[in-house]
Amino acid sequence: MKAILFFLLLFASTLSLASKAVQSLDLLKQKIEQYLLTTLSSQEGSNIQVQVEQIDDRLRLKACAESSLQVFNPFPTSTSRASTIGVRCSAQDNHWTVYVPVKIRIQKSVIIAKRPLPKGVKISSEDIEIQEIDSNLLKQGYFTRSEEVIDHLTKTSIAQGSAINPTYLKTESLIHKGEQVSIEAVNEVIHVSMSGIALNDGSEGDVIQVKNLSSKKIIEATVSGKQQVRVTL
Repeated sequence: MKAILFFLLLFASTLSLASKAVQSLDLLKQKIEQYLLTTLSSQEGSNIQVQVEQIDDRLRLKACAESSLQVFNPFPTSTSRASTIGVRCSAQDNHWTVYVPVKIRIQKSVIIAKRPLPKGVKISSEDIEIQEIDSNLLKQGYFTRSEEVIDHLTKTSIAQGSAINPTYLKTESLIHKGEQVSIEAVNEVIHVSMSGIALNDGSEGDVIQVKNLSSKKIIEATVSGKQQVRVTL
């Protein structure tokens, strides 16, 4: 009888300990890191570094089956810009959610200025090099191939070490001063073409002055293509 009573007490004690099993915080950190690396793996040509901050070890959560752990981005922003990641237990008898601070660093190999570049110079291979830059510093765009910038003129001065972005470069001139151009005058029902002389250089989208060869009047028109401008009637 005593043996049976001892067995029952031992069994009850074991059940009590099992019911109080505590969630491994290290496992939560591993799950978050795995989630981030998997989610960000589509960032081609990038060096991705993630750091999951320490979870307060005073936190005593009821252990959750690994299959019931769900990691998620709690905000509508891109995961690459997340500073907090959530992890929840979705078991039927165990519900809790924890938010954990994270640091994400995505380094991209981009073209930078090897030396200071003044405004109006043509970029050569000697002026540039490739360097890894934090993607958060590349909000105005960037180039990854040298052929994308070589032989382009600088629109503004570029500091040494700066990532070269499209706003720093002059786009190709589709029209040059003194060239004969085709003027297209359009509205909803009329489309008329005539000849003119460009009085300025211009890239696509630029507004330049053009002399209409028929009326001899100087008009403003938008560059729409190679030796083509457009005026809306």
